Amino acid sequence: MQLVQLGHRSAVRCLFVSGFVWFCSGVLAQPETRIVPPVSAPVVSVPVVPGGSTGALSSKVAGPESVSPATLVDSRDPIVQASAALMLWRRDWENRDFERFAAHHADNFQVGQVDRATFLERKRAIFEKRPWHRIRVTEVLWLAEQGTPDALTARFVQEYESPQGADRIRKEQRWKRSKTGGWRLELEREELLAESIEVGAGRKTQAKTGSNQRY
Repeated sequence: MQLVQLGHRSAVRCLFVSGFVWFCSGVLAQPETRIVPPVSAPVVSVPVVPGGSTGALSSKVAGPESVSPATLVDSRDPIVQASAALMLWRRDWENRDFERFAAHHADNFQVGQVDRATFLERKRAIFEKRPWHRIRVTEVLWLAEQGTPDALTARFVQEYESPQGADRIRKEQRWKRSKTGGWRLELEREELLAESIEVGAGRKTQAKTGSNQRY
């Protein structure tokens, strides 16, 4: 009788140990979960194309004005970091904070055939002239470059409004991570989609293509 009882206890113990091992193996086999800072829109990795060409477009990312920089500052994801830099660039421009706005532009920054010094000189004059302006950034898409992890290109639609007029521009910017870790703007291209200009007491709106440096 005692032998039967011991055998029963051994069987129970074996079943318990087997169940525990099965549970642990199931938990350990779970895929690693990547924790990223909470943002108001999904930020996705950008696929790249071999051969050094620009990568395919990523999924859409919400306008950077909807993301708080406090939630992005500690992220190691380059797209999240560049998105934060783009948001701060827009904010400092809208606030007409010239020193902060200028700091977003790398020493080799160029827009069209205009270099950094000439571009910023024009912007300073505009900041001093305009009592206010509003800038909205939407439809942001990020592109990557094969073999260049510290460079990303943003494509987006920019809407600008001031007392003197408004415009809608499709813009492309190349951002690069500096030696200090911050992201700086190196290159900017734009295509004017539509423009409205103050005419008397009202505004005249017209579709227009090309580059616009008045704002």
